[in-house]
Amino acid sequence: MKKPSSVVNLLTSRVLMLSNTLGLYASRRYRDEFGMTLPEWRVMSVIAYSEPTTAREISRALATDKGWVGLSAESLRRRGYVAGFPDKRDGRRTLLTLTEEGRKKHEAVLSVSLWRQQRLMASLPEGAADILIECLDRLQAEADKMLEESESPRGGSATASRRSPDR
Repeated sequence: MKKPSSVVNLLTSRVLMLSNTLGLYASRRYRDEFGMTLPEWRVMSVIAYSEPTTAREISRALATDKGWVGLSAESLRRRGYVAGFPDKRDGRRTLLTLTEEGRKKHEAVLSVSLWRQQRLMASLPEGAADILIECLDRLQAEADKMLEESESPRGGSATASRRSPDR
């Protein structure tokens, strides 16, 4: 593997740059076309996929802050896209679902998201899209392990996991 000459050439920097660019595009498009922020869309999409669900479950699915999820969910609720009701098994929890208006909005934004996905994947050479998805899955699994190691009582060492992804 070639040594990166700059931090901008590191894998994490390149993935972050791509994510930021796509996020900026989505933020502008969703705001202009649907009157929705990107965080609201992300929360809405998780609710649609796993309803009824809670802010905690959404924050886990998105690997993000529960407070941020709560603010987005509350904004969606105020605008009539999300409904919340107490969990019968645990009254401290609020279960979130999409309203009928929320389902319509979700379908409209989802169609743009799927179009973007198709456009991006079509820009790759034949067969590369499947390989990219497999590689992203492997990178995510390794990143999850690294995070878990950093949270362990011993902490993780920088050399703790330099194993092949084929273990």
